[in-house]
Amino acid sequence: MSDEKLTLGQYFKREREERGISLKEIEQKTKIPAQTLKFLEEDQVDVLPPRAFLRGFLQVISKEFDMNEEDLVSHLDETLAAHGKKEEIRSRFIKNTHVESFTLQRIVIAFVVIFLLIVIFGFSMKTCKGPEQQRAAGVYSLEVPGNAPDTVEAGS
Repeated sequence: MSDEKLTLGQYFKREREERGISLKEIEQKTKIPAQTLKFLEEDQVDVLPPRAFLRGFLQVISKEFDMNEEDLVSHLDETLAAHGKKEEIRSRFIKNTHVESFTLQRIVIAFVVIFLLIVIFGFSMKTCKGPEQQRAAGVYSLEVPGNAPDTVEAGS
């Protein structure tokens, strides 16, 4: 088979077997789970991580085991295109972004409402203080005949 007709899984498996590398060895050196590598070899695109992660995996594998990174990524793109995975990933990202921005908007609105309630409560408490509450705070009114009332703090 020519390289261009192979899926990513077929190409990866062929390259791995030609080099005599086991999936366990790749897992140990790269920390990529063997199950993910099996899914990769079996072209089970629906259970594989998003393209960005796969590309990173392939970069690590190509450097660690001296494989051609460009060929691996090329086969990745072809396999994902054949399975329609690119559009699915893009639409899933757009949906998640919309949900996240909606949630962020709700959080901001909640904070603004709470802040306004605190401000309104503070002003209402300040304006509701009567003369008795002002005396309790240490402010007394002294009236001197013939003069305007002065306000003197206690203890002066």
